[in-house]
Order: sequence, then structure tokens, then C-alpha cells
Amino acid sequence: MSFKALSRWIFSALLALGVSATCALTAPADPSFPTLLLSETTGTSQDIGTRMGYLVDGSRAAKLEQVRLPGQAWQTIDRTSPNFGFTDKAYWFRFVINNPTDKPQQRLLELPRPFLDDVRLFHLVAGEVQTRYALGDEQPFAQRVVQHQNFVMPLTLVPGPQEIYLRLASSGTIEAPLRLWEPAAFFEAAAREHLLAGAVLGILVVMIVYNLFVFLATRDVNYLYYIAFVSSYLLFWATLWGYAFAYLWPNEIRWNSEAVPVFIATACISACLFASSFLKLRRFSKTAYWSVQTLAWVNGGLLLTSFYIPYELIIRVNSVMILTVAVVALGIGYWRWWKGARFARFYCLAWTSVLVGVCVLTIGKFGILPANFWTENASQIGALMLVILLSFTLADRINTDRSLRIDAQAIALAHARKARESQRALIESTAQANRELESRVRDRTDELNEALSKLQTVNAELQRLSHTDGLTQVGNRAYFDLALASEHKRASRLKQPLALMLFDIDHFKSVNDTWGHPAGDACLRYLAEYMRQKVQRAGDVLARYGGEEFVVLLINSTLGDALELAEEFREDIAGLAIPIEGQSLRITASFGVASAIPDASTTPATLVADADKALYEAKHGGRNCVRAAAPRLPV
Repeated sequence: MSFKALSRWIFSALLALGVSATCALTAPADPSFPTLLLSETTGTSQDIGTRMGYLVDGSRAAKLEQVRLPGQAWQTIDRTSPNFGFTDKAYWFRFVINNPTDKPQQRLLELPRPFLDDVRLFHLVAGEVQTRYALGDEQPFAQRVVQHQNFVMPLTLVPGPQEIYLRLASSGTIEAPLRLWEPAAFFEAAAREHLLAGAVLGILVVMIVYNLFVFLATRDVNYLYYIAFVSSYLLFWATLWGYAFAYLWPNEIRWNSEAVPVFIATACISACLFASSFLKLRRFSKTAYWSVQTLAWVNGGLLLTSFYIPYELIIRVNSVMILTVAVVALGIGYWRWWKGARFARFYCLAWTSVLVGVCVLTIGKFGILPANFWTENASQIGALMLVILLSFTLADRINTDRSLRIDAQAIALAHARKARESQRALIESTAQANRELESRVRDRTDELNEALSKLQTVNAELQRLSHTDGLTQVGNRAYFDLALASEHKRASRLKQPLALMLFDIDHFKSVNDTWGHPAGDACLRYLAEYMRQKVQRAGDVLARYGGEEFVVLLINSTLGDALELAEEFREDIAGLAIPIEGQSLRITASFGVASAIPDASTTPATLVADADKALYEAKHGGRNCVRAAAPRLPV
């Protein structure tokens, strides 16, 4: 050790010894009045933690002079992050900061709990108040000495010991995770904190905007409920951590106190509606459906009363309601999954992450868990997990719906095969009956004539059924193919124009998803009946082409005639009011029209392809419109 270093060490030791003696004379020798040693080698920040005592003021009326009197029931703190949960009492905290250097030190005392009503700090040197602050969220944000979402109080720490008294009172929770900062380090940490908060905010905003576009494209109400939940959570988070008061409504003191219960209530309402709609509880279980609906109505009542009930009461009720809604929604989700709804599995995992985060946050607010990075950011972590898992949820739902459609098509094909087998069996039986009748023709002429008459009736009905769509009772695809081939030959021979009109119902999947497949079938029958009344000209053909798609074949019709007629059909369909379960369902349709005088270059397949291409353009041109196919050039 050099002489210079040795001299500095001896000087520091003597100075610390002298300060200790001064501290012994001026600071009480009380275990609840601990000392925080400050030095130039101290790190960028110091957590006060257990190095302070506290005093409970049940009357909330005690003054500084009273709490400093001897005999007060000061208690020691045994938790690194003091948290006293929901309480209507005031709490006093005290500790000594010892500056052993020979020059004043600048420090910032941070209280990172922006939702406290009344924060008062007294900085005493030699028993005299040197600095005092009166802060809280019941004062305009502009009056804060440091413009920060947390309560930050600058201190000029003179050499020697000095007493710090801090009084906290609030209608919510009382927490005092105090931290002493060097100013430069504080502002650097604040910048990092704002960057992290901005990242969380950005993710949530992107999620809202993305799902809003998906909702506008699909009109699926589940996306709307999900957007409402995420928006409510975003505003709740920004309010709870002081960002909303700092940047959105710095002068709205009353609203800042009402905002947290309001956003909790709206988040619970949207979560209930999302669970009811996504899990299809109305059809699954009336008990589950009405349980969730009741929770939504209860939270609606809490939303309305948030402006009238005292904050200290409504916030306690809301804290319990958060857990109730999460547990009920998740319990029903797991029940739905257990009953075979595979699309509910990612829903359960997503909301489980939120439940865990909210539980950790809520339990921490009651003072059961200590405050640290994980407990303070549990809800944010849960929300980010929700973003990721819900993307799987929505994708899984699309895959599930696709699988159901494929299964339905397979069942329909199986039924068609059985129908064909029955038809063949009937034909064989008919042939056998004919052979038997021929052998008895001489003996039973009258019986044979009667049997032949019945047989002709059966054959006619069988022929009709083979060319009729079973659901809509109009021509089917096979009937249309035969009619198109026949009319194409006739038009080619007579050099007359032949027009084809292909149209389908817009957003028919949404009809099935919202009203159910029976309602979708009723919608198809209603539209088919309407079109049957419109297509009355001899030679014209109406048929169901497949799914929600219909086709009209118009003989001796130009493209202009067909377009005019298609526009008339489109307007009439848009004005239909289809009765479904006591309500009126309105639909629109998109039309693709093609016309040509058949020649060597125009086959029935090309005419259908041209109309289908025009229908595709109508679909992607906004729907509820008519598009004509471009004329084909001669080969």
C-alpha cells in the first residue's frame, strides 16, 4: 500500500469514527430506527428493505411531532419489500441515512408505487426539517418535483446522519419498496424501464390492430371480444403503473382513481363474452352459458357503480372478481376440452397463463407475496404468453372447422354412394319384375298393365330424384351438366347466344358459424324457392351447382340481357328477409356472367370456366356485385 492510499484510509476511518459518534448522539438507539450507510463507493441504487421501522396510524391523523415522541410503538420490518395489502390505516416509516463523507451527496428516493393517495416525506437534520414533500395521485401530475410515473423525491444528504420520515395513506394497498438512487443511475434505469414498457405496449397495440383487421375481414365476433379484452387490459396496466396519469390524463385526478376499477370491469365483461362465444356455451350447456352471462352482468353493474362506490371498496370487489372470472372461464374451458372440444385446448393454455399472472399480481396486492421482478411483472408476462398462445388458438380453430367440413363432405359422399346402390338395386328389381311380368303376360294381361303403369310412375320419380337436389328441390349438378351439353349443341346449330350465370351467397360460412348449419340449409332452400319463381322462361335452367353456389342457364340470351337479369336478381336477393328462428336473416350474393355463341373454340367447360372466373372477380371486388367474363377471342 502506498503512502497516499494509507493516508486516505486513515482519514476515512477517523471520519467514519467521528460520524458514528455523532450518530450515536443524534439518532435514537432503537432497533426500529436502523441506519443506511451512504458512501461514495455505494452502488447505483440501494434498496431500503428491512432497514427501516414502521408505525401504524389507525386514526390517520398523527403528525410528525407526534410520531417522533418517545414511547411510540415502532415495529421492525422482516420483509425485504414491505407490503401491508389493502388497509384503511396510515403507515409511518423511518430510517437514518448516514453520509460519512465530508461533502453533501445528491440522491433520489423512489417509491415505485404510483397508485398511492397520500405520500409525505420529511428529511430531518439534527432534529430540524430540511426538506419535505407532499405527493400522491390525488394531486395533479405537474406538481411532482420529478416528472416520473413513480414518486421520486430528491434529497440533499449533508455529511453525517439524518432522519427520514415517510407517511403513506391510500384507499388501496400500502406498499413501500423504497429505493435510493444516484441521479444519473436513476435516469438511466428509468430509460430502460420505459423501453421495456414501450415494448409491452407495442406488442399489445400490434395485437389489437392485427386482430381488428382480421375481424373486419371475417366479421367473427370472437375477435371483437378479444380486442375489447386486450384493450381493457392495456389501459388497466398503463393506469396501474402510472403511465396513463403521466401521459394521458395528468390533470384528471378523479378519473385516474376511477379508471382502474372501470378497466377491470370491462376486461372481465369482454373475457366472459369471449369465453361464451368461443366455447359455444349456448349449445354446450345452459348452466355454463348462464353462469358466464351472469358474471358479465355482475361486472356490468360494477362498471356502472365504479363512479359512485368508494375506491377502497370497489377495488377489493374487483380484485376478487378478476380471480372469479378467470377461474370460472378456465374451469368451463377445461370442461369443454374434456368433453371432446379439441379447439379449446390452446384457449385453456392461453388463459391459464393470464390466470397465473393475475393471481400472482392480486395475491401480491394483498401483501402475501414479496415484490420483485416476477411478481410485479406477472400480469405482463401472462399477457405476452396470451398473445402467443391465442395465435395458436385461432389457427387451431380454423383447422378444426376445416376438419369438420371435410368430415361432413365424407358423410355426404357416403350417403350418395348408398343412394346409388339403392338405385341400382331398384333398377335390378325392376328388370326382374319386367321379366316375371313378360312370362305371365298371356295369363295376367290386366295385372301386367297395372304393374307396368306403377313401374312407369316409379321410374319417372326415380329419374326426377336423380336429377333433383335433395335439399333445395331444384336441379342438381348432374341435371345441369346434361342440360348444358344439350343446349350448347342446339345453340351451336342455330348460331344463337347462350348465357351462363354463376352465383353464390356471400359470407355463407359466417351464417353457418353464427346461426348454425340448419339455418344455413334453410337459407339455401329459401333462396332456391325465390329463384325458381324468377326463372320461368321455357328452356332456361336453374340448378344448385354445389354448396352455396347456384347456376342459371339462359338460352338465346346476350351478355347484356344476362347482366341486366343478374343485376335484378342481385338487388332482389339483397332485399330478402329470410325468417330464421323468429328473426330475419339478410344475405347478399355475387354473380359471374358469361355469354357466347358456341363454336369450335367454345365448349360447355369453357363457358362454365368463364363464369366462374367472373364470379371470382366479383368476390374479390367487394362482393354483392355482378361481373362479366371477358369475351374469348376466336381461335
